[in-house]
Amino acid sequence: MKLAILLILLKLGKSDTATSIYSTTSSLEMTDPWSWSEELCSFQEDRGFLKQVCTNQRKNQYTPYNKCHNTEEYYWTNYWKEVTALCSDDPHYYQACGDASVTVNNIDVKNGNMLCGGFICKRSWDIVNSVHYNKFICNGEHDCANTDLDEEGCSELITMPSGKKVASNLICNDNCDYFYCEDEATCNGYRYGMYCDDKYTPGIVKYIPPYIICDGNKDCVNGEDEAKCTVTNETQYTCEHWNTGRTVPVHNFTRCAVLNYQLMGHFRGDYCRSSDYASFHTNCTDPAKVGVRCLVNGYLSSVSKYMICIGKKAICDDNFENQCIQASSQCTVHRHLMCDGQPDCNDKSDETDRICITMTLVKCERRGGQKGELPIPLAWLRDGFKDCLSEIDEDDSWPTCGSTKSLRYVISKDTSCENVYLCPWGDPGYVEFSELCDGVETCGNENKICSESRKQPKLSTTVLTTDKSLIKHLSYCIKGIKNTQNFKNHCFTISTFIFSNENVYGGTNTTVIMPNVTQNCDHMFGEQYLYTSCAEKCVNSSCPLRNIPRYEACPGQYHKRIGTIANNEFLTFVTKSYENIYTNRYFVCDNNITCIDYSQVCNLIDDCGDGSDEDSCTNNFKCNGRYIPVTKKCDGSFDCLDLTDECNNQCSREILEGNALKFSSWIIGFLAVLANFIIISKNTGTLKNCRTTVALFNKSLIMMISFGDLLVGIYLLVISIYDGVIFKEEYCTQQIGWITSIQCSTIGVLGTIGSQVSLFAMCALSLTRIYGIHNSMRIPGEVTLVKSLQVAGGVLMMTLASIVIAVIPIISKFEDFFVNGVKYAEEIKVFIGTMNKQTLFAVFQGYFGRMKETTLSWRMINKMMSEMYSHDNGYEDYTKNIQKVDFYGNDGVCLFKYFVKENDPQRHLVWAILALNFVCFFFITASYLIIGIISRKSSKSLTQSGGNQQISQRNRKMNLRIAIIIITDFLCWVPFIVICVLHSLEVLDATPWYGLFSMIVLPINSVINPLIYDKTVTNLISLPIERLGTLITGSRIYRSSPVETIEMNCVAVQDGEVAGRDD
Repeated sequence: MKLAILLILLKLGKSDTATSIYSTTSSLEMTDPWSWSEELCSFQEDRGFLKQVCTNQRKNQYTPYNKCHNTEEYYWTNYWKEVTALCSDDPHYYQACGDASVTVNNIDVKNGNMLCGGFICKRSWDIVNSVHYNKFICNGEHDCANTDLDEEGCSELITMPSGKKVASNLICNDNCDYFYCEDEATCNGYRYGMYCDDKYTPGIVKYIPPYIICDGNKDCVNGEDEAKCTVTNETQYTCEHWNTGRTVPVHNFTRCAVLNYQLMGHFRGDYCRSSDYASFHTNCTDPAKVGVRCLVNGYLSSVSKYMICIGKKAICDDNFENQCIQASSQCTVHRHLMCDGQPDCNDKSDETDRICITMTLVKCERRGGQKGELPIPLAWLRDGFKDCLSEIDEDDSWPTCGSTKSLRYVISKDTSCENVYLCPWGDPGYVEFSELCDGVETCGNENKICSESRKQPKLSTTVLTTDKSLIKHLSYCIKGIKNTQNFKNHCFTISTFIFSNENVYGGTNTTVIMPNVTQNCDHMFGEQYLYTSCAEKCVNSSCPLRNIPRYEACPGQYHKRIGTIANNEFLTFVTKSYENIYTNRYFVCDNNITCIDYSQVCNLIDDCGDGSDEDSCTNNFKCNGRYIPVTKKCDGSFDCLDLTDECNNQCSREILEGNALKFSSWIIGFLAVLANFIIISKNTGTLKNCRTTVALFNKSLIMMISFGDLLVGIYLLVISIYDGVIFKEEYCTQQIGWITSIQCSTIGVLGTIGSQVSLFAMCALSLTRIYGIHNSMRIPGEVTLVKSLQVAGGVLMMTLASIVIAVIPIISKFEDFFVNGVKYAEEIKVFIGTMNKQTLFAVFQGYFGRMKETTLSWRMINKMMSEMYSHDNGYEDYTKNIQKVDFYGNDGVCLFKYFVKENDPQRHLVWAILALNFVCFFFITASYLIIGIISRKSSKSLTQSGGNQQISQRNRKMNLRIAIIIITDFLCWVPFIVICVLHSLEVLDATPWYGLFSMIVLPINSVINPLIYDKTVTNLISLPIERLGTLITGSRIYRSSPVETIEMNCVAVQDGEVAGRDD
């Protein structure tokens, strides 16, 4: 009021001081008599925009005014939205922002001509005017002296019957853009209001809007606007006039008109009072005006679209027009505008809501909307609300799947029903497999359970913040940490961190303190990743910020947003966090309809909905529409349903890695099978010729060694065939199926039996030879039936012991000790890859609630897992499809699991077997050392006495073979046992070495043993060599000096032969 009086004084010229203030110059003079030196200016929100609001104290009273954003100029704004001066450096009229009535709808605010769609128009008065209503916009005349924007950007002008010119794009847009709303007078061939000769200016056609008709005042020269205002017996619809309150007829030209239009800055009412909406916003003549159809007072009627979701008194008998859904925090729409293929929300949430995912194949015409026949969301079926005009959605014949808690409708009768995941709580009580673990929390704590099963890391996406969130401390750049002095690179500070370093008017900069070193950012997420990468301190990681946070971005978000100007060029927005602190730390998604906080950028979650907040980040790997840390790529554990995190060009795996290992496996396997098959074939025929018990036992043991080594060779060849012939490059995707297969277990059992049989037989053979030397002077006993059975019993016992060792780990009764994990069916989706007990326990805690820390049996685990899903009759039960990762499935080579750790339940068996094998190696080594010592003494005695030199030479050769036996056994077993011990103590991780030990180190004896324990293979090799030498030298060495061989089952001592000779 004081300001208005001051303006009156200005008009009357009675205030010299006011004259200087309200000068027609472009700014207020700083020499004004009022105490400008005492001005107090601060950034404040002024009608939605950030402005510098100043006050000047005079006689203890504060009078507010504004300071221009880019210059040292000041202006006032009065009650009529008139300003006292133009800001000289304001080409896009930021000065006009904040005037809610300044709108120019036909000019795109993003073209930069006008930041807020309005401008300051300097007219003929002393005071500069802002355009406060659209009387001068697009009227074909330039009304402003300082700008042509009042006519810029206007589309084709259409001359209305009243003679007014209206922009064509503003006609019939359901918004009153011109005086009296004439732009909405004639739409789709239907007239709203009327035209007549103006009562005050006869001959001039005047538009009479609906709210003026029947108001008791004749506006037409002939009174047409008041002619049909009497209620008669033939009047069907009546209402109370909004102005007079008397009952008047409702005509087609007053029905369903645009609701509440603005005129000269004030809202006007509609034709009828709001309590009578049912009378004049139903049964619209124009179908385009229809919003919904429903029963009104028991009669099927249409309701105007202007009545939808306004929350007024119910028009429909069932209040259908107010059946609205908050599709998102930014948008509320009528339920029948959901899932109709036409986005009605800026963020498209009405079309992306989860109810739009599953819709019927059958279509119907909805009671609301104008889209014709559309599919029906399954959520609307039999919900007690009639959505279709035909009421088919409430028909009791809709096909269903499931029962009780899992009962649900399906899209058609041909739908194949499946069991579902049962939520521990919440509606709808179940999640179909196709929607499980999709990132949407359907019910219960679905997302937590999926995260636990997939071992998703708990990320830190925020950083330490101080000084009212204005200082961000990254990594170790935190004051007070003692060991920061150990870092060679000091911290540095970015004091003006704001998007693209834009000059945001009134915005408060963020200070970032970070390490002054370039680092790998793959382990960073959220704020840590964003600030580090945008400071160019990441290796191969660029700043994810790429979209300028303009004012029009993210419509509906941040309801307390405050507009401001950036670079004196475009509008952006800030939010107020503390007093006089205005910041914008928001990431603008590519869809431009969603903004998120910096902590949500590069955090492995698609918070934007279009992936733009994650796709440019180098810290993630995308698979199956979800993101995992890039550090989990190629880590040996499957984290993606499609297995692409492990099966790709960078880290795809095979059973045998590397050509050297593949080649060695083929060669060693082939030689082992060939050599040992020859020995078994040769000795099988001569076994019956053994005349002594010792000879029979020796030959039987040699055959056992060859049999065990033959199994090892077969193991190698089968693994090589699966690796190089069957799987090839496809092994990675078939890995889980392979390690859980019966084939893998069978191969592992055969390999274990072979190695144990061979080792036991070598141990027994060494002890037998010691026994033979000790009793060398005795006459060997002849072979009898009893002796033969004793030999057979000994062989059988060693074989059975080997079989027991190999088979125990795959017996179902002992699965809690030897099963390392399980693989559930891919269809149930919660579990990826193989699951161990620890992971499953965490999942069950998330599903069933707090559980006592205990070791669950696999039987209990599978039962609890089964309870998480429905088991409806007739549907395939995927919970029964369980594949076990047994003792031999810890690696693709299917080897006995020698590498165990302290927490492995099978560790006791493994350690026992390793100890047993070490004892066997000790006995073998000790026995042959004793044999070597005795042989050396014998040779020395013969040499000194001038005895049989041939025997001495044979003993030397035997000593050489003994040395080979000891060395090869040592190189095979001792390093291997040492590695197993170091792995158990967690000194090192030997898991990657399975292939090397299983294909080369352990099986090498299977090739060496045939050469040192039997003469057959060496004869086959040496004879061709001798013959070749004879041919080359022309000598007759071969004929005159037959090849001398030594059998390890026959040991010579001085002039005699010990018991054990096989002849």
